[in-house]
Amino acid sequence: MKVEAEEVKYLNGNVQDGIKVDWQKVFSYYKALKMPKGIYNPAKELDPDSAEWFILISSRSTGKTTNLLIISIILFLMYGITTPYIRQRPDMTARQNIEKLFEVIRACGYIKDLTDGQYNNVYYFGHKMYLCHIDEKGERDGRSEAFMYALDLTQNEVYKSSLNMPTGDFIIFDEFISSTYANNEFVTLCDLLKTILRDRLTGKIFLLANTTNYYNEYLRELYIQDEVLKVGEDEPFIKLTQKKTRIFVHLISNRNKQRAKVNTLYFGFDNPKLASITGGSWAVDSYPHFFRDDERELVAKDFYITYAGKILQLDLYISPKLGKHVFVHDAVKINDKARRIYTIGDIDDRRQAYKFGDTKIDKILWRLYNANKWYYFNNDIGFTVDTYVNKANKL
Repeated sequence: MKVEAEEVKYLNGNVQDGIKVDWQKVFSYYKALKMPKGIYNPAKELDPDSAEWFILISSRSTGKTTNLLIISIILFLMYGITTPYIRQRPDMTARQNIEKLFEVIRACGYIKDLTDGQYNNVYYFGHKMYLCHIDEKGERDGRSEAFMYALDLTQNEVYKSSLNMPTGDFIIFDEFISSTYANNEFVTLCDLLKTILRDRLTGKIFLLANTTNYYNEYLRELYIQDEVLKVGEDEPFIKLTQKKTRIFVHLISNRNKQRAKVNTLYFGFDNPKLASITGGSWAVDSYPHFFRDDERELVAKDFYITYAGKILQLDLYISPKLGKHVFVHDAVKINDKARRIYTIGDIDDRRQAYKFGDTKIDKILWRLYNANKWYYFNNDIGFTVDTYVNKANKL
């Protein structure tokens, strides 16, 4: 088998709109590789024409990244389409980390199969990946055009003047769920996507991650957090944003039967934070919840936090058991009698306070936060508050 180069045709007959892709033919080459069962199979589970953003989330080692990289090689061989591979930080795109991505692809001979032996390996140079052939003597003969570019978000401003990817339509942002995020990271990602895509209409953006933390900024920014928590595994859906951007979301199940045995042998513990290892659900952070206390007295209310489209209300209580403490819960709207509205946005109301405020009552409330004396209606609210605080501390 050899992937044949196709005559390049453009959407609407316009070069500026981007390259038209025959996805059925792309997947036919993928199917010919006869991939093993028990892994993510894009040829069966993905319709690239159904959306522009694709959010693929699963437990570890389901083959998401590997199989999309195989698709990226096929697209390059057919159309010359290149793949921007994006990570958060520079160390994540270092040579040793990028080369590891292709270990399975090399070991299984997929490059050789797709090119009928013309190439059998890949090599990394200058944050780019190239197809090559390495003979028995170790001598390398490589293709001159890169099929993949390794990019990181911290270099976004540099890329604006140096990056030119006129065919960079197959975009992968790997491991987007992380323990830490830069300030306005989602905006930075979108800014980089604009640099890559320019005015083309044919881009496909893949965000890949393990189910390590449902309470993460990207799901919130994409406005799919609630749906992702409620949906079951292998129940993909498409979310249409208010401004008509299509987002395909798939929580991929663990198809590896052997892993179920491994989970029973080694990880059969009742700890939800192991879910990203064992599969089946999200690893979640737990926040202290409000509980009944008949001796609790309300001291002050009508304090609010506005952040990420949500309104949170803060009520100050006192009790013999806990002393002063704060209950945080959702609010439908801000009360006309609001005493304080904390925000990191523009100030256009005299009741608003930037970040944490500076009055006596502000200091009392946030001192209680630092003393872990805030209690939450649910974990989602706890995460929203923590995210607000982290953002505010960086400003």
